[in-house]
Amino acid sequence: MQTIEIPLGSTIQRFSIFVIFLTTLLSSSPVYSQQGSITYIANEGVLIEKGDQKVLIDALFDEFYEAYLSPTEATREMMISGEVPYDQVNAVLTTHIHRDHFEPTIAGDFLKEHLESKFLSTAQAGNSLKEYEHYEQLANRIITHEKGTFTLTDEVNGIKVYSFFTEHSPGIENMGFVFEIGGSSILHLGDSNIDLERFKQLNLKQYNIDVALVPYWYMSDEVGQKIINEEIRAEQLVGIHFPKAPSSMVLKTIEENYPEATVFKTTGERVGF
Repeated sequence: MQTIEIPLGSTIQRFSIFVIFLTTLLSSSPVYSQQGSITYIANEGVLIEKGDQKVLIDALFDEFYEAYLSPTEATREMMISGEVPYDQVNAVLTTHIHRDHFEPTIAGDFLKEHLESKFLSTAQAGNSLKEYEHYEQLANRIITHEKGTFTLTDEVNGIKVYSFFTEHSPGIENMGFVFEIGGSSILHLGDSNIDLERFKQLNLKQYNIDVALVPYWYMSDEVGQKIINEEIRAEQLVGIHFPKAPSSMVLKTIEENYPEATVFKTTGERVGF
């Protein structure tokens, strides 16, 4: 067999050294160099992943309001048992206590099985969890806030979360979130009312939001569009809380106003960021 000798400093050798250097660089890069994903569960429920971090929002509920999608029994079992991709969830965020976003027993079962997870929500949601039969096993992993005007900051298992209250319906505390995951900034509004003055107070654009998850009706409402365009200014837009029987006219308006946006309609849909 003939042996081919490659002279020191040859083009092939330099290329080989470059490949080794590039491979080493990529393997040692921080997790935020990886692409993140948002998986739709139901209604406003999503799983957000980037690197080795995961955030679950408004996903722990059952079929109560028939007008909107809800997690199937099989999906609920997967979440509670921690089957991939619902394993090693850092933060569980809940915007408010309406049953198409949160059910205390399901949330309690999830937290009981996921010792790695911490829960952040309103005082209302925290109080409802106190009725859970194994609450003492969860108490030290539950973070709640009383309704107020100011934006609050928490470190939840390595994820920085900014939480703020907005109006929703009488007697219901709604909390929106901006959180940093793998170097990206994500916004979830829950069921925030379309209130331009409140959004001006919040100054959300200071967070340089990469992805905004907003109720889909914001994208077809004149003031909602103003909030999106002037107060949120996200790089990527995702519509949530889409009904089972949508208006084709509303969809057409959204497509005209935000042709690059995604509106989640089917369980299991996924977008990258």
